[in-house]
Amino acid sequence: RGTLSFEDMISDVTINPDPLDEVGEEFGFDGIGEFCHRGMLEAAKYVHDDMEARKVLHNAFEDHPEFNLRIMGHSLGAGVAAVLGLMMRKEYPQLRCLCFSPPGCVFTERTAKESKEYIWAYVLHNDIIPRLSYQSLANLRNDVIEMIARIKVPKNQVFAKNMRFRSESNIQDPSKILHERESIPQSAFYSQFSDYMERQKGREKHEVLQVRMICPGKICQLYRTSEKLNNVPCSPIIMCLKCIPATLGLARTQKYTVLWTEAEDLSEICISSSMMSDHFPYNVARALQVAAEAVGVFDIKTTEINSNEDMQEGEKKRS
Repeated sequence: RGTLSFEDMISDVTINPDPLDEVGEEFGFDGIGEFCHRGMLEAAKYVHDDMEARKVLHNAFEDHPEFNLRIMGHSLGAGVAAVLGLMMRKEYPQLRCLCFSPPGCVFTERTAKESKEYIWAYVLHNDIIPRLSYQSLANLRNDVIEMIARIKVPKNQVFAKNMRFRSESNIQDPSKILHERESIPQSAFYSQFSDYMERQKGREKHEVLQVRMICPGKICQLYRTSEKLNNVPCSPIIMCLKCIPATLGLARTQKYTVLWTEAEDLSEICISSSMMSDHFPYNVARALQVAAEAVGVFDIKTTEINSNEDMQEGEKKRS
């Protein structure tokens, strides 16, 4: 599961990279020169030690030796699942991990790429969490501060217009409210920002901050291809009424495109009205269900295929 407690929040913000050298020696993988998100590593160790102490998997496989092992999680839980999979893969070679909306700072590059053999990650549209890393947050911070310096109208005008219902007719022309990047006028604010950026360059040379961690596994991204009312998940409270029909199953959408993507494509935070709601588990589940049905993948527990024609049609869609 994702973040639900104060302890989970501590794990989230413990973003410092921990070396995997000793962990690799203990669990039988090559961790030399590789790093992992500290909070997720500590959580994975706790889960592993707890299962070992209570012999959870030992008893389960004793009762069902024909089963394979699947580790699943969402958000923080997806990151912990990925680390746990790395730790347990030698003991369970057929292990697979399904990571829904994993954080964008789990493993360093080599380990993340090697994890494509056993980890599948699922990302919905503009979800902010798979894009979160020290580097992406620093870039967003710098962009926001620079944008404030570029605004050439009173700030309240910018926010007032963006609080209204948006349509093509009231979208603001950036050239009317922003200075060009090359012609930002000098001000006390901009001078302080420039000094701050110079100080940051020195701080970011620190070895720990040079470690770049990315999203794990083979990444499947679901892109929303329509902005119609029933296709965009809830975000602001004022817009929640549009989710009621979808929740009741009265307004469902078929407007998703599913593509394989790389971790490098998730290196920048995308500012969007759905950047938070795309992370919600029920929105991810709904998108996956719609996308699966669109290519002929059926839930065998709830859908009965009554004829060979239906099966052949599903095979055509899958191909």
